[in-house]
Amino acid sequence: MSRVSYSEAWRRVKRILENCDLIVEVIDAREPVETRSIEIEKLAENLGKRVIIAMNKCDLVPLEVLKAWKKILEKEYPTVFLSAKYRLGTRKLIVYIKKYAPSIPVKVAIVGYPNVGKSTIINYLKGRHVVETSSIPGWTIGEQLVRAKQWLLVIDTPGIVPPREIRNEALLVIKGAIDPGKLEDPIIPTLKLIERILKYNPDAFKERYGIEERDPYRIIELVGKLRGCLLKGGKVNLEEAARKIIRDWIEGKIRYWVPPQ
Repeated sequence: MSRVSYSEAWRRVKRILENCDLIVEVIDAREPVETRSIEIEKLAENLGKRVIIAMNKCDLVPLEVLKAWKKILEKEYPTVFLSAKYRLGTRKLIVYIKKYAPSIPVKVAIVGYPNVGKSTIINYLKGRHVVETSSIPGWTIGEQLVRAKQWLLVIDTPGIVPPREIRNEALLVIKGAIDPGKLEDPIIPTLKLIERILKYNPDAFKERYGIEERDPYRIIELVGKLRGCLLKGGKVNLEEAARKIIRDWIEGKIRYWVPPQ
């Protein structure tokens, strides 16, 4: 199956939500607000469907921060935090699905931005590898129906980006929702990402690269030199260096998280 457009992905997800019993919205625990889909939540409300928020990648965030975010988010929706990659807190998700399912058996739609870990969660629920995963945003091409348990049908959906955000590359980079290889000019979005990283973890680039620099442009240059992103004559390939920084952020190699607000 070929890649689908954002508009087609939205049409498919809307159709799936109409036909599911329960919705699990997967968000990135490092950026809980930015990776929530208000559009999905409004659609679920209009359809009368229950939503569970699953804060994935909790292995990258301190426990006290996770608990504080859970307390905030649960004012609106039942919330669990987990690391599907390392199977931390994943049993709690099953408990919540059973608790909030309108009936058993239940058909659950797994939705969220690209690269928040939807397919990894489904592989855990099934207990073996059934859905392809990748750190490349937008890897899941279309919806996939998986019988995870005798009582549980799960639908994996393509990562969805609201139409209003499609052209905002800097925002999509922060959300980890765009493939850096597809960025025509990755430097400006990377500068914005670096500013945000430094805001929440001033030592992030020292921890990852041994760099104590605070100027975002200079950080790109230094990362390029360290990672061998060089053109003829020894000049730094800034575009490739910028893409490496974005990839490291997506893969959790650069550490920062947004504190509860």
